Amino acid sequence: MNSTKSGVLVLGISMVPYLLVAWGVTEFIDGQTRTFWITLAVLVVTRLVFAFIECLGGILVWRLHGRELMVTNFLRVLRENKFPKRYYRHDDFLNYLSRVEEDESSSQALRFEVKAWNSLLLMWENSGVLVGARMHAATEIALERYSPRRLAPVMSYDSSNSSATAE
Repeated sequence: MNSTKSGVLVLGISMVPYLLVAWGVTEFIDGQTRTFWITLAVLVVTRLVFAFIECLGGILVWRLHGRELMVTNFLRVLRENKFPKRYYRHDDFLNYLSRVEEDESSSQALRFEVKAWNSLLLMWENSGVLVGARMHAATEIALERYSPRRLAPVMSYDSSNSSATAE
């Protein structure tokens, strides 16, 4: 099922209680159609206000506590699994993971960790844009702490033999 279809399905199912409450209030008050629509609008607007408050709370929690917790956890995974240092200065975390996976000297266990990490990042991306962006940012910070860019080699491109070399 694609994400649009599932999103519409979730919206439809989540609207059922609102419709039932609006219908109940309408029957209790005066039974007029206008009352139903006003009640439904009040319920939906109230829910949107609470969703906005929850979103702001999530942002605040992430900035005050969540980001550092995730960076610490990611850094622990890099250290405990003895990931190699950054291959090139320009690599971001996803490029770094690709290089680790393609490196012939990487163990099977390390390659498994790379696949697990890619799966986790994909899962977080599918959870939402904000969650995915937060996790990608945390992985970048963790990689920078584990293997700073300034200590990694610079890749240069040799056009005479069409190959890239590290300096």
